[in-house]
Amino acid sequence: MPKRGCPFGDAAPLQLKVRVGQRELSRGVCAERYSQEVFDPSGVASIACSSCVRAVDGKAICGQCERALCGRCVRTCWGCGAVACTLCGLVDCSDMYEKVLCTSCAMFET
Repeated sequence: MPKRGCPFGDAAPLQLKVRVGQRELSRGVCAERYSQEVFDPSGVASIACSSCVRAVDGKAICGQCERALCGRCVRTCWGCGAVACTLCGLVDCSDMYEKVLCTSCAMFET
């Protein structure tokens, strides 16, 4: 049995998966701004945030995985007040307001 044809014909663009890494970001539309956020004006690489790859502006680290975080990516656990990154923090949307839980507190909430 042959494959079914595309109902949109040639008008629809191809939907391919594209991997976007450091190299693609540094060559993209916002390459200049990206380079300024990641590198100091002297050209020396600064510590990058583990969540968004911006330059770290403080000394915040995730309490779970101990990775560096910028001010925009810091999430505070609703249960214990620990700092969590976007990868380790779990957002609970079951109530009227969203609350962030670290992995330790998320185990006890279920």
